[in-house]
Amino acid sequence: MSLSRLLPNFQQCPYPPLSPPPLPSSPPVSAELLLLPRRRVGYTRTAVACCLSAAGQQVVAVVNGTPESVAVTERKEVRLGLPSKGRMSSDTLDLLRDCQLSVKQVNPRQYVAEIPQISNLEVWFQRPKDIVRKLVSGDLDLGIVGFDTYSEYGLGSEDLVIVHEALGYGDCRLSIAIPKYGIFENVNSLKELAQMPQWTPEKPLRVATGFTHLGPKFMKDNGLMHVAFSTADGALEAAPAMGIADAILDLVSSGTTLKENNLKEIEGGVVLNSQAVLVARKESLIQRQEVRNITKEVLERFEAHLRAVGQLTVVANMRGSSAEEVAERVLSQPSLSGLQGPTISPVYCKRNGEVVVDYYAIVICVPKKALYESVQQLRQIGGSGVLVSPLTYIFEEVTPRWQELLLKLNL
Repeated sequence: MSLSRLLPNFQQCPYPPLSPPPLPSSPPVSAELLLLPRRRVGYTRTAVACCLSAAGQQVVAVVNGTPESVAVTERKEVRLGLPSKGRMSSDTLDLLRDCQLSVKQVNPRQYVAEIPQISNLEVWFQRPKDIVRKLVSGDLDLGIVGFDTYSEYGLGSEDLVIVHEALGYGDCRLSIAIPKYGIFENVNSLKELAQMPQWTPEKPLRVATGFTHLGPKFMKDNGLMHVAFSTADGALEAAPAMGIADAILDLVSSGTTLKENNLKEIEGGVVLNSQAVLVARKESLIQRQEVRNITKEVLERFEAHLRAVGQLTVVANMRGSSAEEVAERVLSQPSLSGLQGPTISPVYCKRNGEVVVDYYAIVICVPKKALYESVQQLRQIGGSGVLVSPLTYIFEEVTPRWQELLLKLNL
């Protein structure tokens, strides 16, 4: 039987195959039979054919049950992990789309995609916790997850670095919640919860949570010594009413679900606040120029868009004797300074056959929430014909977060 029939993806190993010793009074065992999953009594070593992994990463030989790396194929493409399901996934795709980065999938059931605007970048759709794990293992170079997921599954790894800590969506908090009734009726803070006499080594406070790393650490740091955690995913709010937990530690957005299940948050019970973050594998950034180039582009696109969110461009005309005189009037108003100051340009018109300047055009950026106040101040100093338009991007000369990242990496 040929190897190609047994293993369609088999690649010839550059190393000679390992051959086990034959059994007494038995004919030698062929190399092909070694590939079959059969038990052979009396063998003390195991030989495995040399094949590339699915990711094209590593060739491994197993000797005496211990894997030994014999060759490594360096991955050329840069990999970005994105959440595969839920609100976090849709919001992430919206952010990328707003930054002119369109994710293209040949088939919506496939886990791999591409962003045509950035060459040599692969997109892999994964569960958020798997994104963090694969960043640590080196199977991904970049990833977008919630800060809560990064904190829980990154386990404080020095191999990871946050590139952008505030992508502007996925806002929530990891918080302790207890019943409003019974022995907890008058308990309103973490300190009061810790001081309850009911919790003993024999009868600890039972907490249902999916955060089995952050939860115990938070409780210990805050003096709650007699706590037992049970692992659960989804519908944690029902656990106290069912009698299988005294409290829960879960993500909270509006708090409506807690209220509908007669639960309440307590003072001092917030473990962390979370939103979407861009995370990178530190080793990839340090060792691969291509990863740095793509990370910089993605970061600058994010920064330019997020900086523009909530900002408006305001244009107005104003009479004046000179650009300097108009600038002085504009800068006298607290809401008209713009990002770095107003742009003032002459408005040319023709009168009696001559080109003259009677007006100056003012261009400033103002926050949406301060729009009406800014328009009123423009009117007070002689502004007219006010035009307002939304901003899409604001690119800085140097992206501050990129500079900070280079400092972290000592680059």
